[in-house]
Amino acid sequence: MPTTPKVAALPHQRAGTQFLRSRTAAALFDEQGLGKSKQLIDAIAEEINAGALDGALIVCPNILKGTWGEEVERHSSMRYAVFGAGHKARREAFRSLRAAIYVINYEAVPAEIASLRALLRFKRLALVLDESHRIKTPTAKITRAILSLRADAKKRYIMTGTPVANKPDDVWSQMLFLDDGVTLGPTFDGFKRRYRLGTGYRNINDLRDKLAAVSLRREKEGTIDLPSKEVVRLNVRLTGRQNQLYVQLRDELAIWIRAMNGEEVLRAAENILARLVTLAQLASNPKLLDSSYIETPAKFVALDKLVPLFAAESAGKLIIWTSFVDNIPILLSRYDTLFPVAIYGDVDTKSRNDAVSSFKRDSRVRLLIANPAAAREGLTLTEARTAVYLDRTFNLVDFLQSQDRIHRLSQQYACQIVLLIAENTIDEFIDFTLAQKHRLARFVQSDQHDISPDDLALQKPAILQALLSPSIHS
Repeated sequence: MPTTPKVAALPHQRAGTQFLRSRTAAALFDEQGLGKSKQLIDAIAEEINAGALDGALIVCPNILKGTWGEEVERHSSMRYAVFGAGHKARREAFRSLRAAIYVINYEAVPAEIASLRALLRFKRLALVLDESHRIKTPTAKITRAILSLRADAKKRYIMTGTPVANKPDDVWSQMLFLDDGVTLGPTFDGFKRRYRLGTGYRNINDLRDKLAAVSLRREKEGTIDLPSKEVVRLNVRLTGRQNQLYVQLRDELAIWIRAMNGEEVLRAAENILARLVTLAQLASNPKLLDSSYIETPAKFVALDKLVPLFAAESAGKLIIWTSFVDNIPILLSRYDTLFPVAIYGDVDTKSRNDAVSSFKRDSRVRLLIANPAAAREGLTLTEARTAVYLDRTFNLVDFLQSQDRIHRLSQQYACQIVLLIAENTIDEFIDFTLAQKHRLARFVQSDQHDISPDDLALQKPAILQALLSPSIHS
C-alpha cells in the first residue's frame, strides 16, 4: 500500500530525500537539528512506493531505538519493528516480517549477525547507520560486525552530524561501510599512509574533496531560520583547598612528564591524558577525588549565581552538562527546589523517558542535569534556552552534539552556551584543544574553506607547558 508523508518536508529536507534516493550508497552529514531522520524516512517511503525497496534496517544507539519508532509514526504510515533488549525480545522483532522499518541498536548487532543477514537477504532493505561515527574505530567488535553485513544490503546509508567525531581518521570506517573502500581505500593503514603526517595530517584537501563527492552536508546557518546561538566563556578562579589540591596534582604531573624523553611521552600518552582529565575533575569538584573535601567548589559558586537567572520562568528552562557522573547527585540535591531531573549512563530507558517528558511538559521542572555521553544524541530539548557546561573533557563529539540539543528545529528563542572555565588550569587547554579539533573537522566536512598549518599539524602552543609549569613562565 502506498505511503504518504504525514508532515510536510522543508525545502532542504526534500533535497536531502532526493539525494538519498538517487544513490545506492550515500552519506547524509547535515548538522544536528536539521531533521535527518525525516529525510531518511521519506526516502525509504518513496522507494517503497516506487517498488525499489521493501524497507530499511536502521542501526542506532540504544537510547534512540524508541525515538526512531516515534519518528516513523510521526512522519509515515509504515509499519516498524524495534528490536528489544535481550535475545528473546529480538526474536519477536524478527517475526515482524510485514514491517518496513526495523530498528536495532549497535551493541546488539554482533549477537544477531546470522538473523540480520537472513533478514537482509529475504527483503530488499537499505542498511542505515544512524550516528555512524559510532563505527569510527576500525578494530572494534561492533564495527567489524556491521561491516560484515554491508554486502547484503540493497542500499547503504550513513547519517551523522559529526562524521569527524574527534579526528579525520574517524571517517575511514564509515566510508568503508559505504563503498567498500572506493572513496578512502580498502585498508586503514593505506589511509594513514596517505593522510597522516606524524601526529598531524597531509593531503587534507584531497580527503575533503572525496568526502564531499559522496555526502550531503548542510549547516543550520544558511539552511533554516533559527534564533542565534551565543557561546559565552565564564572564567572562575580556584581558591582555598581546591586550589591547593589542584596545584599539588599539577606539580606532580609536571615532574613526571619532565622526567621523560620524547619517545617515553608518546608511549605514555594515554596515561598522561587520563591524568589531565583528573586535573579537570579537580577543577570541577575536588569531592570527586577527595571525600574529605568540604568547601564549595569555585564552579558551584558560579552556578549558584547562574541557575536562578537561567532557570527562571521568564528565561525558559536550563540544562547543566557535566562529564563527571558523580557530580549529578550533588547537583540534584543542590538545586532540588527546581524539581530537577537527570540523564546519565545508569538511568534505565523508562526513567530516562520519564525525565525527558517531565522536563518538556512539567512547568515545575526547571532544570535538567545530564552527562553528554548519555544524552548528547537524539533529544530535542528546546524548552531550554541555555546550556551551562560545568566541565568538559577532550571529547569533541560530546561537546558538539550535546549543545545542539537546544539549538535546533522548534527553538523559538536565542540560545546561550555557557562554558565555566577555571583560570590557569587544564580547562584552558581543553578549551583550546576542542576548538582546534573543531576547526579541523569543519575543514574536512567542507564547513570552512581554510585551515592553518598549526591546526593541520595539530600543534599546540606553549599553553599546556605553561599550565603544568607556571613558575617557569611567570
